[in-house]
Amino acid sequence: MANVERTFIAIKPDGVQRSLVGEIIKRFEQKGFRLVAMKLLQASEDLLKQHYVDLKDRPFFPGLVKYMHSGPIVAMEHHSWQ
Repeated sequence: MANVERTFIAIKPDGVQRSLVGEIIKRFEQKGFRLVAMKLLQASEDLLKQHYVDLKDRPFFPGLVKYMHSGPIVAMEHHSWQ
């Protein structure tokens, strides 16, 4: 039985605004990832702070949270088999 690796992928606000979602998904699928879940959302600042908690002490953290909160993102879960 193969091992399944689960991967979280987020298409950032600029990728959504530039209509690159389809191309980005295509590239992951060509590399063997299987899309199993996808959601378009406007992430709250609290959710983003939790997601990036390991970066909270870095000087760019406030800008990262502000940028990721600036527009909708596409959150996806992909599976690949090894």
